[in-house]
Amino acid sequence: MVTDYRHFHLDVDEKNVLRLGIQVAGKSVNILMSEVLKELADIFQNLSVKPPKGLIFYSKMERGFIFGADINEFSDFKTEGAVAEHIAWVLDCFQQIEDLPCPTVILIDGICVGGGFELALAFDRIIATEQSQIGFPEVKLGLLPGYGGSARAYERMGLKASVDLVLTGRSINSEDALAIGAIDCVVQGKDQLMAAGYLALEGGVERQPPASVDNPEQFITTTLAKVSEKARCENTPAPFAILDHYSSSNLTKESLLKRETPLFAKLMLSPSSVGLRRVFQLSDVVKKNGRGDPLVKHIHVIGAGVMGGDIAAVAALSGFYVTLQDLNVDAIDSALRRARELFERRLKDREKVTVAMDRLIADPAGEGLAEADLLIEAVAESLDIKRSVFSAAEKKMKSNAILATNTSAIPLEDIGAALQHPERLIGMHFFNPVPVLPLVEIVYTDVSDKSFIERAMFVSGVMRKQPIRCKSSPGFLVNRALIPYVFKAIDAVLDGANADMLDEALVRFGMPMGPIELADQIGLDVCHDAGMVLGISKGSEAYLKNMIAAGTIGRKSGSGFYKWSDKKAIRPRETYDDDLLNKTASDLLAPLVAECKSAVAEGVVDTADMADAACLFGVGFPAHTGGPLFWHDSVSR
Repeated sequence: MVTDYRHFHLDVDEKNVLRLGIQVAGKSVNILMSEVLKELADIFQNLSVKPPKGLIFYSKMERGFIFGADINEFSDFKTEGAVAEHIAWVLDCFQQIEDLPCPTVILIDGICVGGGFELALAFDRIIATEQSQIGFPEVKLGLLPGYGGSARAYERMGLKASVDLVLTGRSINSEDALAIGAIDCVVQGKDQLMAAGYLALEGGVERQPPASVDNPEQFITTTLAKVSEKARCENTPAPFAILDHYSSSNLTKESLLKRETPLFAKLMLSPSSVGLRRVFQLSDVVKKNGRGDPLVKHIHVIGAGVMGGDIAAVAALSGFYVTLQDLNVDAIDSALRRARELFERRLKDREKVTVAMDRLIADPAGEGLAEADLLIEAVAESLDIKRSVFSAAEKKMKSNAILATNTSAIPLEDIGAALQHPERLIGMHFFNPVPVLPLVEIVYTDVSDKSFIERAMFVSGVMRKQPIRCKSSPGFLVNRALIPYVFKAIDAVLDGANADMLDEALVRFGMPMGPIELADQIGLDVCHDAGMVLGISKGSEAYLKNMIAAGTIGRKSGSGFYKWSDKKAIRPRETYDDDLLNKTASDLLAPLVAECKSAVAEGVVDTADMADAACLFGVGFPAHTGGPLFWHDSVSR
C-alpha cells in the first residue's frame, strides 16, 4: 500500500501491527482539514482491502491530540446538499475504521475534541493519558457532532452521558471520561501509551457497557425544561434540535446516524451557527493579538477598590509579581481577602493558593513603583486625581516602564498633559467583574509608544484576557456604544414606556439583561457621570439627579428603576407581543449600532470586526448574532 502521505506516518512492525501517526503538516496542532481527511480516507480504503493484524492510531505532535475540524472551511458550503456530500465520504471513512476485521486502538494525549473525538469513537478501544480532555464543543458553534459522533457516543456511553456531552459542549478530563465509558483506559503519561495500545490489541483492555436510563422520555423532558430556562429556540436552535434528535422512542445508533447529517446540514446554514462561528473566529484573532512576551514581570497597581483590587488579583493569578497601593489600608486588606477567595475557587490546591498570594504584596507606601515594569492606575474617575497620580509616579518609575490608566472614558490626552513624557501613557480598560469579563480595551494616543501598546496587549494575553486596540476618544468603543443605548431606554421610560417591556425585549433578543436593569446594575450615579461626558438628554439628566439626591441609585442602594433583592432586580417579567418586542429591540439597539459604525469610520477601532468583538466580549452582545454590525448588516439585506 502507499505509505508516503503528507499528514500521516505509517509503520508496520514484525507482527503486522500498523502504527498510524497523525502530524498535520504546516500546523502547530492537528486539525481535521478536508485535505487531512481525504488522506485518512485513502489510507483506510487501502486497509479495508488488505487489513493488518492490528491498528494503533496516535499523534506525532508535541502538543495536543486532535482539535477537531477546520471550521474555516465551513463557510465554503452554501447548501445543505453540499454539507451532506462532504459528510458522506467522511462517514464512509469512519465506518471503514469501525468495520476493519482487526482490533483497532487509538491513543490520546492532550485535547481530543469535536471531529477528533468522533474519529476516536470509531475505534474499538480508546486509551488516554491523565492529562487528556475529550468533548463535543459543536453546540457552541450552533451545531451538533456531524461525523457520526452523536450516534457512536450513544452506542458507547448510553443516553444520559452522550446527551450531556453533546448538549453542554464542555470538555471533561480522562478520569471523568473513563467513569462514563467515553474512554476505556487511562495511563499516567505519554511514554506509557504505546504499551497500553499493544495490551488492548491483545484483549487486555475491557470496554464497559453503556449506562441505561430508566425513563428516557422523562430525562429528555426534564433536560428540555432546564435548557428552556436559559435559551430561546429562535436565537439558539442547536440545543433544542439536539434534544429532539435524542427523543425518539426507538433510539438506536443507526437511527441517530440517519438523522444526524440532515440535522447538521440544516443547523450549519442557520443564522445562529453563522453568527456563533464568526464569534469563535473573532475570539481566535483577538487572542492571537495577545500572544507574545510582554517583557513585564512586576506590575504595580494604584487603587485597591473593586476594580484595582481585582486587576491586581488576576495579574497575580496569572503569574505576575504585583504590588498593590492605596491610601486606605483597609481597602488593600479587603482586596487581599477577595484575591484569596478567587485563588481558592480557581486553583483548588492549597499550596498553589499560597504561592499566588505570595505574588500579591500590600504596598500602601508605593515602594514597588521604582521596580515595576508596568503601572496600572485604578483610582477614582477624576481627571485631577489621575493627573496627580501619574505625575508623581512618573518621577519614581524606570524609563522603560509602561504607565497605564484604567479610565473608562477620560481621553488619555487630558491625563497625559501632566506627564513629562506623555508617550509613556496608554490605557488598559478592564471591565467589571474583572475575573469574569474577558475584554481589555488597550487605548492609545497619537504619541503613545507603539512598543508599549504591543506589550500591554501581551500582558492582557498572559492574564487570559482579550485585548482590542482603541484610539483615545470619549468612551473609547464599549462605553461610547453602550451609554447611548442605555439612555435611549431611559428616555423611553421617561416618555411613558414600560421598563419591564423594554428589558424583556432585549433579554428575548439575547442580551444578558435589558438596558433599564443594566442602568440599575451599573449605578444611576455612574450612568449620570458617563452621560455628562458622552451625551445625555436634559430630561434624563434632571431625572437621574433627583434619583441620586434621593439615594436611589440602583442595585447598590437597593432600589433604582427597580427594587433589588439579593442582588437581583425585582421586575414583573410579563409576556408581551412578539412583534412589539422585536421592534423595541431594534429601536433601542439603533444608537449602539450607529456608534459602532462611527467608531470604525473614525479609526477608533481598527476594523468593523474589532468593533463587533469589543461589543461581544465587553457588552455581552448576543453571540448568535455575530456582533452588532454583522447583525445589522444581516437583517438589512
